[in-house]
Amino acid sequence: MFKRLLCVAAVLVMAGCSSPKFDGKPLEETNQSKQLTIVEDNATRDIFLASMLNWCDINGYTCKVVVDGTTPKEDELTLDYVSRWSWDFKTFIADARITAYQEGQRVGYVTFKAPNQLTFDKYGSDEERIKAMMDVLFKITSAKEATRKADNGEI
Repeated sequence: MFKRLLCVAAVLVMAGCSSPKFDGKPLEETNQSKQLTIVEDNATRDIFLASMLNWCDINGYTCKVVVDGTTPKEDELTLDYVSRWSWDFKTFIADARITAYQEGQRVGYVTFKAPNQLTFDKYGSDEERIKAMMDVLFKITSAKEATRKADNGEI
């Protein structure tokens, strides 16, 4: 009986460790602006930038996209992003990061990680997960709530 209980506990612990996770430091109110500059990352799939721009349109933000390698201007709220994709019968976001800069300082960031385990929750909607990252960064939702939605298959 003890061995069975131990096996069940081990499976539950391992399942918890393999769930998609959002984390980060959201922007403070003083750093938020409706005018954004996004530095395009040429190495990241186009859907990432398109999803960020779609989020901006939906939420009333004006976004200017600048070329990869552009140094953030001090007076602008500037976002840069990077993402790594993986494949397991279909592509999915393995991990991603969006970082916000203002006045030469990092003022916020959000990360997403979908461990490549034998689970199906890594196959959520890439676009919805990117939008959830923006929601976390701009304090529309918490990282904990976004993680819960990913765990439940909502995003």
